[in-house]
Amino acid sequence: MDTCQVCGRELERSEVGRPRRYCSRACRSKAYRQRVAAAPTNADTMHVVGGSAPAAGGLTVSGIVGAAVALGDLEGADAVSMRRIAERLGAGVMSLYRHVRSQVELVDLMVDQVFGERELPDLAHWSGPPGWRAKLELSARTEWDVYRAHPWVARLVASTTRPPLAPNRMAYTDWRIRALDDTGLPFATMAQISFVVSTQVHGAALGLEAETEALRTSDLSRDEWTANRQGAVELALSTGRLPMIARFGRPEYEASTPDRIFDFGLTRLLDGIAALIPGEAPAR
Repeated sequence: MDTCQVCGRELERSEVGRPRRYCSRACRSKAYRQRVAAAPTNADTMHVVGGSAPAAGGLTVSGIVGAAVALGDLEGADAVSMRRIAERLGAGVMSLYRHVRSQVELVDLMVDQVFGERELPDLAHWSGPPGWRAKLELSARTEWDVYRAHPWVARLVASTTRPPLAPNRMAYTDWRIRALDDTGLPFATMAQISFVVSTQVHGAALGLEAETEALRTSDLSRDEWTANRQGAVELALSTGRLPMIARFGRPEYEASTPDRIFDFGLTRLLDGIAALIPGEAPAR
């Protein structure tokens, strides 16, 4: 049987999604903090795909973006500001603006970097399961891995009034449309499907970001937080106004985790897409 990579506790085998690596969110968070603490923070060692060569004063675009991503990993989206990045790099705030013109541009570059960490395979040499469904599922799960590695990115993307101009993220849209190219669907429909898949993943990831932030600020796992609030839960249920919520047990509690919500929503979404394609049927 597999064991937790942090505490060594035996793990129950998961019937859906990827194999589990941790026994609890507390262990997952501890492993995450250990990875972040081991990451480089010096501007000379940081890298972003397509980063620039060193500029005057030792600052680079890649160093600034790398520091911003590391700051987000450590403290969440709210911590990312030009002032905090400058402090991290030991530079003046205004000197950053010689390389990154605005906060909006910084967000674009940060999103581009984290999506560049997980590129999708070349469809011309695709060796995975055949068909559009397998490809869309792979793209969704790969994007989910982006948000798992950097939970704060979901809220950073949600806070913008327009989609970030991040080529590595836009490549996911392009890849999904190409995955649907032989289905006979109109191009506009294929584009809409690509956007909807991304919206589904991103929406589920907002819950993931909120859970990660709650764990970071309270140092309580989901189970610990629920146990501490049991009195308030019982009081809310005692009114009789929430009969369906009152039926919740352990299976329903586990079904409401971000990973399970993501898995359930993705499967139902792919079933719905199948209904649009002639000759296709939802997977059973």
